[in-house]
Amino acid sequence: MIDYNKTVLENGITLVTVKKPGKLFSLNLAVKVGSLQETLEEKGISHFIEHMLFKGTAFDDNVSLNSRIEHLGGDFNAYTDYISTVFSISALSEELENSLALLRDMLLYPSFDGHELEKEKGVIISELRASNDDAEETTHKNLYYNAYEKSPLKYDVIGSEETINSFTRDRLEAFHKAHYLPENTIVVLISDSDHAEIRRLVETCFHSWKNGKVKPLSLKFEKNIPGRHTAYKDMEQSTLGILYSFSISEEEKLPLRVLNYKLGVSGNSILFRELRENRGLAYDVYSDLELTEKMQNLLIYTQVPDESIDEAEELILKILEEIKEGAYFHQEDLLIMKKVLKTSIYGTLDNIHDLSSFILDELLNEEEPMAFQNDLDKLENVTLEDIIAVSRKVFDGPTIYRLRGENDEDHHDDQ
Repeated sequence: MIDYNKTVLENGITLVTVKKPGKLFSLNLAVKVGSLQETLEEKGISHFIEHMLFKGTAFDDNVSLNSRIEHLGGDFNAYTDYISTVFSISALSEELENSLALLRDMLLYPSFDGHELEKEKGVIISELRASNDDAEETTHKNLYYNAYEKSPLKYDVIGSEETINSFTRDRLEAFHKAHYLPENTIVVLISDSDHAEIRRLVETCFHSWKNGKVKPLSLKFEKNIPGRHTAYKDMEQSTLGILYSFSISEEEKLPLRVLNYKLGVSGNSILFRELRENRGLAYDVYSDLELTEKMQNLLIYTQVPDESIDEAEELILKILEEIKEGAYFHQEDLLIMKKVLKTSIYGTLDNIHDLSSFILDELLNEEEPMAFQNDLDKLENVTLEDIIAVSRKVFDGPTIYRLRGENDEDHHDDQ
């Protein structure tokens, strides 16, 4: 049984610890702010602030701060997504207090130095342009942009060159003040220390961080807009993205996870067998499932020679329709999925980094992290009929985006 403890500290921080023997700790600190909290004029500001927190504090300039990070002797990363900004540290247990102090200084006392801010604009614009040069990332971004009318999911987390260039120190400080609050923060720590000891360390370190008024995130479900969209780029291959968004119940999530695993995740997935092994159309094809409180969607992606893109699209859509009629899935798939789930659970429990990330993700999505212990029992009750029923609910009216690898646009129409 996992030694799992959860406490909400006096200032509002949610602290979760798991005690595991070892010489290392894995720490994830998440502030519940991402691109979904941004207005159109603010697109990319959460990601920009994440960058700026590494550029200096009230106590350290850029060089000094990065020297402190280096002296931890571990691994320090950060990322921003739709709903959160996350900072993760893995290092020797003896560096835990230093790590907490470092995070405190970065989160509570950023300098937002004007010179560093202007330099970072160039860095982030370079990051944006690099993603635009990547065919897979471009397909994903444009697929989401065309799939929605009002949902903030249509906009890239990194923002646009226009919004990035518009950010000032005053705007960053105001956004930071409004969202970087203790009651908006989750700390997950896997280490060899007792919960009481970790609580004391975190309370001592962050005692000066005072509560503010957190604005709740209100995101209404928006069904993707069905349709096909085509763009052209000078590249060797063409890409194909297919997106479905949906709203399903908690009971339907496990059957959908089984469906998705068989559809495009396993090494023997339906899409892989049909597109690559049987037809030789693509080197790789996959499906990706998002099942959070704020986002529920399923994406299919592949890259094929341009002359094969119509065939690949028709084949994928045909497969999905056949699944809705009961094809491809057998009782054996449920037995395999049970083994997969067991392997995933035990693998996560054995790895402190994976476990820390998993617990954080569950908390951010307002799920109970320890509920996975019940998933094996629930899987026993999943039927093939459940899988077919959820497929009919999900595979309805796709948004399709095709990035074609040729320059002659005259013979191809956007539909």
